[in-house]
Amino acid sequence: MSVLSACFLGDYYILQKRKDLRIIYDDLSERCVNGTLYGPDNTAETAAYFDMYSVSCLITGADGEPLVSSNTDSTLLLNQLNYAMFSNDESVEVIKKTDSYQIFTQVYPDSSEDYLVLLGLLPDGNILFVRTTVSALNHMTSITNKFFIFMAIIAILFTAFIGHIVMARFTSPLINLIDITKRIANFDFEARYKPQHIYNEIDDLGEHINEMSTTLKRAISQLRVANESLKHDLEVREETENMRKEFVSNVSHELKTPIALIQGYAEGLQEGIMEDENSRQIYLDIILDEANKMNRLVREMLILNQLEAGQMSIDLVDFDVTEMIDSIVDSNKINFEAQNITYNFNNKCECYIHADEFLVEQVITNFISNAIHYVMNGNVINVSYDFSKKGKVRISVFNSGNNIAKKDIKRIWEKFYKADKARSREYGGSGIGLSVVKATMELLHEKYGVENVTDGVEFWCEFTLAKDTKINKNS
Repeated sequence: MSVLSACFLGDYYILQKRKDLRIIYDDLSERCVNGTLYGPDNTAETAAYFDMYSVSCLITGADGEPLVSSNTDSTLLLNQLNYAMFSNDESVEVIKKTDSYQIFTQVYPDSSEDYLVLLGLLPDGNILFVRTTVSALNHMTSITNKFFIFMAIIAILFTAFIGHIVMARFTSPLINLIDITKRIANFDFEARYKPQHIYNEIDDLGEHINEMSTTLKRAISQLRVANESLKHDLEVREETENMRKEFVSNVSHELKTPIALIQGYAEGLQEGIMEDENSRQIYLDIILDEANKMNRLVREMLILNQLEAGQMSIDLVDFDVTEMIDSIVDSNKINFEAQNITYNFNNKCECYIHADEFLVEQVITNFISNAIHYVMNGNVINVSYDFSKKGKVRISVFNSGNNIAKKDIKRIWEKFYKADKARSREYGGSGIGLSVVKATMELLHEKYGVENVTDGVEFWCEFTLAKDTKINKNS
């Protein structure tokens, strides 16, 4: 406050006096127009008006005859008026100038003081001369500044003294305790309160907070360990129990029919129902076929459980998937010939991918086996490549069969789900093959899917191409 006063109070007083001079000119001009400025009846009121603003004022006619004067000697004011009007004083500094008046500062020969002067013409043509001393303003500003500085110093010293006592005795330890409790609330138990030199109730509270922090830290640490252990045990137990129930239920369901068939035909053989050798061979073939189905089911279940449990290790290598597909097709050659299937490998080319060879073989094998079992309407199976996605190859397996119903197309990847139960039983499908595909592709973090297309169904999967693999543009 004192700094602002020292810097700006003097200028503010000068600015205010300039405003006062403009107000005086406007008021005197209004009185001149209203006829309340001149004459003995208005002398006392006019003098009081000048005293109110602490200014000296002189109004003269065109002939220089004083018409209105403040209490100051009119002769002195008249001499200063003449000096202001007719002298060529270089010390004059004009502050504001209008058509009716101008405000300036000036030093007169008979005085060493600076004056703030208004010199102008009233509406009736008479000359108005108003002055006030700048030195008086400066002196008053100086006194005011000294007073403000003195009071400011006292206020600062008193505030600092009281503030120091309050902060040292009460505020500082309380703020410290608040900060410590906030940190404890955020599980930061390293925060500790340090007692003051003079022990008091706040220090006692701080010591208890330290003890509480230590106890909470120990208890929460123990609780976290116990919770994590319990959570892990419950998750493992629940997962194990669910897997056990699901496994037993599904396997029991799938094994029930082949076991019943094996038992029935075995009992028939035992009782000698079929006496001729051909009939007994048929019974034996059926028993072997059902046993093979059970063997395949168990094998697929073991693979699926390993995949879902994350127990299947991944060995990523570069290998020619085209050679793998040819090998799988060759192993199913008997099935192709038996069902009179027309097989095509579109845009066949050498194609190296980076993946787990065993897992990819499971996927391709299940796709081709699924296509063989569901092929119809011309018995066509096509395998094709698509290299449109950079760094990827999409392998598609098409079979000319019936489209999959909308309600089934999302569920065919579920374990033991069969969209066509009659045909599944006919070829011995367990409903696990596509679940193996799903688990395998998710383990490899690759995309897969199925689409209904014209005249059939197309299963597809994507794999990452091996580095430096060059793709023929015609492929």
